[in-house]
Amino acid sequence: MQKMILLLFLTITPLTYSQTLIEKLTGTAFTTNYGYDFLREVCDQAGGRMMGSPGMEKALQILERRLEENGIKPFREYFTSPVWFRGNDEVVMKLPYEKKLRAYALAWTSNAVLKNAAAVYVNSGYDEDLDTMDVRGKVIVVSQETPPGKQERLRGEVIRSATAKGAAACLFINESGNGKVLTGVGNFRGDALKIPAFTLTNEEGLKLKRLLKDGIKVTFDIVSTSKVETMQSPNLIARIEGKRKEKIVIGGHFDSWDLGDGAVDNGQGSAVIYEVALLLQKLGIKPERTIEFVWFNGEETGLWGSKKYAEAHRNDSIFAMINLDMPGKVNGFNVMGFDTLSQTVKEIVAHSGSFDLSGYASVAWTNSDHMYFMFAGIPVITPRGGLTREMTAHYHDFGDTFEKVDKDFISHAAVAVAFLAEGLARSTQPYYRMSPEDVKELLKKHNLEKRLRSQEEYPF
Repeated sequence: MQKMILLLFLTITPLTYSQTLIEKLTGTAFTTNYGYDFLREVCDQAGGRMMGSPGMEKALQILERRLEENGIKPFREYFTSPVWFRGNDEVVMKLPYEKKLRAYALAWTSNAVLKNAAAVYVNSGYDEDLDTMDVRGKVIVVSQETPPGKQERLRGEVIRSATAKGAAACLFINESGNGKVLTGVGNFRGDALKIPAFTLTNEEGLKLKRLLKDGIKVTFDIVSTSKVETMQSPNLIARIEGKRKEKIVIGGHFDSWDLGDGAVDNGQGSAVIYEVALLLQKLGIKPERTIEFVWFNGEETGLWGSKKYAEAHRNDSIFAMINLDMPGKVNGFNVMGFDTLSQTVKEIVAHSGSFDLSGYASVAWTNSDHMYFMFAGIPVITPRGGLTREMTAHYHDFGDTFEKVDKDFISHAAVAVAFLAEGLARSTQPYYRMSPEDVKELLKKHNLEKRLRSQEEYPF
């Protein structure tokens, strides 16, 4: 009889524990909205958070203070990388009439001065476009549309080809209207560009396209005082120590572009990490595996913080990495091709009750902070669940501001991630790291090799 009672106890305890945990997580999260309150202070008092900027330093100090006030001791881990500083950059059309365009330099643009440089429209900037036109010494105006049957042409590819063919500058037409510019990078390596590259609004870009296709002469004065420096920058790390050396890393980028406040990209993800940390701390969770929280720096200009973290911690026993980049209302998780985690994740979320985290995927993707963990064979997970159209409409632009944020999305995501992380931390699944050959096969299977080669980031 005692054996039967013990067996029954062991059978129902995990389920009962999980139900009680998610009830406590949900009740705490939605009545406090820790992450939303934190993000408001960051957006309103620090603004945009480019790596190396005063805004980033102030935001880090806000995060450190708030964590310490809640009994969590953070620390900075510094790394060395190139850092891009936006200067006084401008594009002025001189002919057929004078107008300063709403143009913003792509990262890694550096000092440049052009006077009365003639322009030429080069369609989407494929090699066959550049080969059939005289671009030497000219400003090329580039569409970012992808023609039917063509692979997407990355801006970095256009810049490399245009530089090799002697062009003087690149102006990219943003695909979205309403005055947006969609800032970004000129390459993913941190190399100073040999020619300046700017992004334009759709409206002004289409005007240039019409003028040039009509054979009307267009000239520009272009100035950039932007610069590239090599310096140290910090990631911010906090931990809830476990009983074992293995750890779960919950990370996302704290930096943002400088045009808006980086509220959605990626203030939202940063706020979720913060809220997860507070929820687990305040509920007194004592995990088997250590749970480590990392706010990465320098994602927007080349994944610098996560790349350097993955290098520095390559010998750590990282059981899984959960990446939070613009998480929405989470309804499940994507194991990103690391199918060894599939059963464990499904078993954990099966106990989430009416919170319902049953959405599942195993589709790998790139260009966010999980990428270098994936290259190292460390299992990576991202949440599933979308953002509203208003949240994504201002991506990398002026309108990425605090009023676009939904406090319930942040708390919902925090509950989901905290529940998953706690389950992974006590899972009996053995530690696993994918071999380099298997990582190569994963990249090939998910059609990522070609894109990674295009942006000069294929690791093999």
